[in-house]
Amino acid sequence: MNQHRSDSARDRILLVARKEFARHGYQGASVRSITTKAKVNLGAITYHFHTKEQLYVAVLQSLVGALADRVHLATLADAPPLEKIERMVRAIFDHIRLHPDMPAIMMRELAGGGELAGPVRATFGKLLPLLAGIIAEGQKSGDIRPGDPVLLALSTVAQPVYLNLARPVISKVAGIDPHDERVIEHAVAMVRSALRP
Repeated sequence: MNQHRSDSARDRILLVARKEFARHGYQGASVRSITTKAKVNLGAITYHFHTKEQLYVAVLQSLVGALADRVHLATLADAPPLEKIERMVRAIFDHIRLHPDMPAIMMRELAGGGELAGPVRATFGKLLPLLAGIIAEGQKSGDIRPGDPVLLALSTVAQPVYLNLARPVISKVAGIDPHDERVIEHAVAMVRSALRP
């Protein structure tokens, strides 16, 4: 019974911390505010995560670690390379739709200029070679145009990432929600068009 309460408290802390880190960044997020909003005592952070930094790493892992798993699953089907890439793009959109705080946290993490946190580095360290490998496979079969597979992979990932990072501007200026199916179909079509020979 106590274990159930602990898991519940841990989950609440992660959920609130995700929102606080998205809104205020690592430096601006207050442990006191997180524990108050999660309805746990101040010692709960230490008990479950030891430090604010390890809480931040746990938040990142819950976001980007799950993204890596989702994207990897999208590539397991026996399908042509372009179809696998389309599935990856859709998986990224889907993951961000389920985790709306992720773009703000990632923007802060990427713009910070320092060393990337472990979960971010590990996830992109897996995803980039995976995507580049699929692109290289498509180049060998003639289904994907020539070019540096890593640069093509970066350009491919840029579509869903940019459209979600710029969501507030896109929504206000263009009146388009990046989660609108038209946006996802557009991004998939752009990627397919850019990669075709």
